[in-house]
Amino acid sequence: MLKYLYKGIILLCIFAGSLYYFGRDIKEEVFDIQKTIKMDETSFPILAIRLGKAEINLLHGYSNNLNANMVRDSITPLDSDQSFEVVIDGKENDVKRVIYELRSVTDNKLLETDTINALEKEENKKTAKIKFKTELGEGTEYGVKITLVTSESRKMNYYTRVKLQPSSYYNEKLDFVMDFHDSIMDKDKAEDMIIYLEPDADADNTTLSYVNIHSSFELVRWGDLKPQILGSVVPAVKEINPDTASVELKYIISAETESGLEYYYVKEFYRVRYTSSRMYLLNYERTMESVFDMELTSLKESEFKLGITNQPDTDLVTSSDNNKLSFVRQRELWYYNLAENSAVKVFSFRQENTDYVRDVYDEHDVRILSMDDDGNIDFMVYGYMNRGVYEGRVGIVLYKYYSGENRIEELLYIPMNVTYQILKEELDSFSYVNQLDVFYFILNHKIYAYSLITKELTVIASGVGAEDFVVSKEEHYIAWQNSGDPEESTEIVILDLESGKEEKISAPAGNNLNLLGRINNNIIYGFVKTDDITTNLDGSILVPMYKIAIADSQSNILKEYSKKGYYVTGTTVKDNVITLERVKKENQDGGIHYVSVQEDNILNTIINETKAIGLTTRVTQKTLTEFYISLPSGFNLEEKPEYNNTINTVITEDTTLRLEGAEVMKEPYTVYALGGIAGIYEQAGAAVHQAYMAAGVVLNQYQQNILERGIKSTTKEIGNITPIYTSGDTDSIAACVGMMRNYQSGSKDSGNLESGTLYEMLEKSMGDAVLNLTGCTLEEVLYYINKEVPVIAMKNEDSAVLIIGYDAYNITVIDPSLHKSMKIGLNDSTDMFEKAGNLFFTYLADNQ
Repeated sequence: MLKYLYKGIILLCIFAGSLYYFGRDIKEEVFDIQKTIKMDETSFPILAIRLGKAEINLLHGYSNNLNANMVRDSITPLDSDQSFEVVIDGKENDVKRVIYELRSVTDNKLLETDTINALEKEENKKTAKIKFKTELGEGTEYGVKITLVTSESRKMNYYTRVKLQPSSYYNEKLDFVMDFHDSIMDKDKAEDMIIYLEPDADADNTTLSYVNIHSSFELVRWGDLKPQILGSVVPAVKEINPDTASVELKYIISAETESGLEYYYVKEFYRVRYTSSRMYLLNYERTMESVFDMELTSLKESEFKLGITNQPDTDLVTSSDNNKLSFVRQRELWYYNLAENSAVKVFSFRQENTDYVRDVYDEHDVRILSMDDDGNIDFMVYGYMNRGVYEGRVGIVLYKYYSGENRIEELLYIPMNVTYQILKEELDSFSYVNQLDVFYFILNHKIYAYSLITKELTVIASGVGAEDFVVSKEEHYIAWQNSGDPEESTEIVILDLESGKEEKISAPAGNNLNLLGRINNNIIYGFVKTDDITTNLDGSILVPMYKIAIADSQSNILKEYSKKGYYVTGTTVKDNVITLERVKKENQDGGIHYVSVQEDNILNTIINETKAIGLTTRVTQKTLTEFYISLPSGFNLEEKPEYNNTINTVITEDTTLRLEGAEVMKEPYTVYALGGIAGIYEQAGAAVHQAYMAAGVVLNQYQQNILERGIKSTTKEIGNITPIYTSGDTDSIAACVGMMRNYQSGSKDSGNLESGTLYEMLEKSMGDAVLNLTGCTLEEVLYYINKEVPVIAMKNEDSAVLIIGYDAYNITVIDPSLHKSMKIGLNDSTDMFEKAGNLFFTYLADNQ
């Protein structure tokens, strides 16, 4: 008997010791499931970069390790001494030392690391000077990771990029930006800024939500509003080169309006150019978003004030009886019960004692996944976690709000090792929670289903690209094709997200299916004969579909389209119209060719539903256009809603789900513009076009610079290109490929070319360096001529030329068919290339 007693005592001691050991690092006190706690407040230090007297690039800390070469939130320009200062606002932390790493962005290779133990004190902050010993390449970006170590051995990581640019004139550019910013806040000084603006009579001057260089001077200087900045304004350098710089300012303002004291998030974007004689403002954009405040409710109109916003398409989620409402405003989730006239701020990182920096950091978002008729909400927070148990981490947290108990409970945590900017590009496409507590989401081209009850993760489909699936939350289904390869796609799967039941549409023998999109809640797809699928000159796949079908979620065909002799190659949907891009098959020179013909349309019947709860607008003298949520007709607000915050339920079980490949696979080309990621593209041409239009930058998957919009020379001519003309088996396409290959390799003759399409020949000759710029304009591809890289252009369906130069009026080409070099007027050549489909090709040179 004593043996069992001793055994029980020993087990009890082990249990108690385990509780102590594993509970030491738990920040939040653990209660019974009925007990709740408040979210921990922000605790991380803030770090800024100092160059001379200027402080730039406010950095937020990460508690997990990211690949330094994948973070591109800011760029720190360096002079020839290759140094900068780190200014540390430790907040509640005693920072003892700084560790830094310098890495190559192309392969993340560690180039240098060191530890700084002697930190300088500066009032309530500390500073450390980082000076790189590694010789940096001028104009080349490097990734830098800065780790702060506190007296409690706590480590926090901060990331920036550095760029050796001795002649960047960053001081002059930053001074101009801050002077412009300060001046437009002052009605008297603002007059001095008029010369930099480009007012356009067609600009929308009815709203403060979006103001740009073409807006009226009155709007630029805030109209009748008198904004007061809360906190400090630290410029973030987004792009910089010897001529230009892109700078972003983020801050919060308060202002007295017709409704009372209101608060706003403001973001300014500047693109400036330095010359020895003066500064130029190339672009200016300002966005403004109201902070939602239930105290601003309009009793007279029975409306909630959203205020000034660029997001009038706010998703209003209602119960079936329209008695309950939930919505997200500026990363805050709100819930309102009409019957009880009570409101709840369900989730927000913003604190009452905000410092206007850490808790309001905007690198995350909140999304409502579902709300039942009892007001219980499934929602997701994804991105950088500003505070709480996951402070400093990037991840996806799934919560449930229980309206009857006014509490939220964490259901799932998925850690990710990427920035929010990268995560949102893929996660924004699809996520869903059904009534059986199954969470569906897409990451890394995989459709996942995770049971919140059994904790089982299932990969439903793999290799699903952005163009390979469609979603209807109203009809609760997702549909995808079984392959992204048009010649392998033989099946479309329609999954009912509530029941888990699958419907399948199969292609007849010798045919393939192509999922094209969605109109209303119905899917659009096409039939194509496998033998008709062909490869274009630019390497893209032409899929000529002989029949188009529209089907519902049960795969029942509602409408079909086919016309003898005509084939559909693509579709676009706008409102209730499907526009069909069409071709015709023709015999030319003994071969089959597809020739573009006039578009056609399919009209679809739309049933317009009037929503009981919707958005409306008003215009006032100070704030101009503002948005309101209008409540159901006949519902009258007699008093402002009572509102409060939720508190978290702390549960003891681990909710973490670790995915393979938590770094998220990006498409090959990423566009950075207007202060963030403007898009991720599979094709270089689409990325270059977007970046050029937005004056941005394109990086490939190896973080190599594909394009950086700058000021190009007024004239350029590439020398040392030995002409190759048509002769025998060498047509103009092969001749152009040969000239480009020889120029790249530095050889006068690099041997015979293998046959194939233009793109195939280039790929065999140059591998991953090839850039398919199809879809770009002539003006855009002249960027590469300016970098002394020739460009192949198709002048018609069969003939190519090599562009080797330009001036203010002409381009210079080598035309193998005409056996000569020649100049062509810019307008004439632009027209010629457009008629040929704007098919351009070049390669990534080492000096780019």
